[in-house]
Amino acid sequence: MPAVTGNLTEIGGGHLVGKIPEIHFTLNAPNAKAGVMLPTEKLTVTPDANGAFTANLQSTVDMNDDAWYTVSIQWLDAAGNYVKADFPDWNLQVPTGGGTFSDLFGRPPRNTQMVYVSLSAPENPRKWTFWLKDDPVNPANPLNTGDLYQWRNV
Repeated sequence: MPAVTGNLTEIGGGHLVGKIPEIHFTLNAPNAKAGVMLPTEKLTVTPDANGAFTANLQSTVDMNDDAWYTVSIQWLDAAGNYVKADFPDWNLQVPTGGGTFSDLFGRPPRNTQMVYVSLSAPENPRKWTFWLKDDPVNPANPLNTGDLYQWRNV
């Protein structure tokens, strides 16, 4: 599974001394890929003393339906009892190679019929993504008649 690495300084802006956080990653909905069912059971990660964490998550770019992880942060007291939870509106999409937390969260596109128009193919395209390859001789041509590609088995 792809590893997503990060540090609490990316979330809180400091090391949050004296706080005992747990970071929860939950798939937005049950999903499937390559014959494997993926439930919404949350994965809980506890950062180390320096705030660093690693979460081994499923890649979301190759799931059958539009997928992302929601992120929540639960604060515990010194005895491990619940104090508070934060539910930021972050959506984490995970490429097959994993990555750094701060580079991966954002809002996923709601339009799954994305069409990229460029000279080069899009990086990490989702299933069913279209790419209209620009005319390399005249890429500024608004009536571009370049080749159209679609990803079906990403």
